[in-house]
Amino acid sequence: MKTLRLLDLVKPEVLSLTAYRAEERRPDLVKLDANESPFPLPEELRQELRYALDQVAVHRYPDPKEDRLRSVLAVQLQVAPGALVLGNGSDELIQLLLLATSGPGTTILAPVPTFSMYELIARAQGLRFEGVPLGSRFELDMPRLIETIERRNPKVIFLATPNNPTGGVLSEAEMCKILAVAPGLVVVDEAYGPYAGRTMLPHLVDQERLVILSSLSKIGLAGLRIGYLVAHPALTAELEKVRLPFNLNAFSQVAAAVLLNHQEWIDASVREVVRERTRVMDRLVALPGVEPFPSAANFILFRTTLPGNDVFEAVLGQGVLVRNLGSVPGLQNCLRVTVGTDAENDRFLDALTKALR
Repeated sequence: MKTLRLLDLVKPEVLSLTAYRAEERRPDLVKLDANESPFPLPEELRQELRYALDQVAVHRYPDPKEDRLRSVLAVQLQVAPGALVLGNGSDELIQLLLLATSGPGTTILAPVPTFSMYELIARAQGLRFEGVPLGSRFELDMPRLIETIERRNPKVIFLATPNNPTGGVLSEAEMCKILAVAPGLVVVDEAYGPYAGRTMLPHLVDQERLVILSSLSKIGLAGLRIGYLVAHPALTAELEKVRLPFNLNAFSQVAAAVLLNHQEWIDASVREVVRERTRVMDRLVALPGVEPFPSAANFILFRTTLPGNDVFEAVLGQGVLVRNLGSVPGLQNCLRVTVGTDAENDRFLDALTKALR
């Protein structure tokens, strides 16, 4: 019997991938690269959280059905608990959805550039990924999208709105038009939805192939790694069959249930980011050598006339970390900055201004 080399045991689809890379946290940097909320918990919430976490029985498995957290989310979203599936971040839910619905030869489609995990997870599972390029200003090319849908017959279409990394949003009419022609599921990823002030949740009533994907990571709870999916209960029941047991740890379940009951703090943080987003955008628009793109998220994508790698390194050299997206097709010389606190944003704007001289 022939003995295979170690890497011969790995699927070719996986060997062809590049692992997702997240920057390591460095205390000496202003970290504006990962689209996190810049606001820590106020002390009164920290005290309440410490008390709740102290009650967690770490010698027992977590609640397998996540009943408490599921109930809190169901009330806030005004959906039935059975319409929800919870995951260890929305990444896990993308994986579950494709695992449950898509097999060999299946096509997964999304406008690009977009969230990289759609393609990475699809290809890792041996699925075909079809990216439909956005326009020159990252607007949706609807005729091209519809033509590709009709030609490729995708099982799942991912629509991130606001889109990461461009920050653009799709209108309700555009998404309904896509739903009307899609042969399979349409997944509307609303991870950054709170910063846009819009949602497709009301359409779940009459669109059984609509799936809403979202996350708590962008509204101040990134360390908990909790994502959620809302869909027709007949679909969520099937997704539960492939969800691994105890996928959400007990600490995250308890912490999220506690903090979601303080929606006023979350809403205030979102409002402050939106206010700062406007200020930062105005400054970028006035800055020579920078082309910022409209954003409804908690970040801004911009292109520089100078080589993007040089600008990135110059900003980093001044202690500010942003995301360099220049290696992504269609994003040459593009950087993405998370909207931080007013002080962090001032540091970034000062660093960028100096980098462009």
